[in-house]
Amino acid sequence: MFRKTEDMLKKFEQEHEVYVEARDQKSYWEVTAKMPRKIDSLHRIHRTKQYISGREQEGNVLIIQNPEVFESYTIEQWGGLATFDDFVARTLEALKEDIVEYETDCKAGDEVQSPTDLRAV
Repeated sequence: MFRKTEDMLKKFEQEHEVYVEARDQKSYWEVTAKMPRKIDSLHRIHRTKQYISGREQEGNVLIIQNPEVFESYTIEQWGGLATFDDFVARTLEALKEDIVEYETDCKAGDEVQSPTDLRAV
């Protein structure tokens, strides 16, 4: 991973208050994002989302809505993703939209209320 990509991840985390971890594995690329819900509680509730692709995937991206419930996923075609850094940049753009959607859901009360309900998401 290039220094530019590391800086981009740090800046994104600071600006959006989201925890982002990126991995450039031998056979696949993965970005995991944890979006905290802003509530006054002892427990911190996060929505976790994973984006997975790779060099030989021709731009196909597996998006897992909740990694604990693997049945909930989508596959999107993002076009040419030649490098890991391209994948990370496109993922951060997609995350910006997810953050807005997540915050809207939280304000509307659609999000789970306790950590024991996380599997129902």
